[in-house]
Amino acid sequence: METQNEDLEEKKLLGSGGYAIAKLTEQEELKANLGVPQIFLGNVGRLNENRFSKYYCNKCTKEYPDSPAISYESPNEEVSEGVMLVEKGEYKCRVCNNIISQYRKFNK
Repeated sequence: METQNEDLEEKKLLGSGGYAIAKLTEQEELKANLGVPQIFLGNVGRLNENRFSKYYCNKCTKEYPDSPAISYESPNEEVSEGVMLVEKGEYKCRVCNNIISQYRKFNK
């Protein structure tokens, strides 16, 4: 959860179908980091569209202003004993519908 006094820093977030430039809190950045220099969009989960400044689509081979299209659903389905899939979503190119990144959110 974001608080008003948390500093947001613009970061490049990688996805399998491109990348996005978005403002993250330090906590979100830690969540997205897998111990390598890159940060992954799918690990952050769903970000508000106003946090994005631009994105790049590998299929269009072009950079676009604003955010990729964000679609998600809340299936609330049990994937294993005691583990529920709470939300699944995709970041897509607004021009060609290419998937930039996917994410899954599970209960803890």
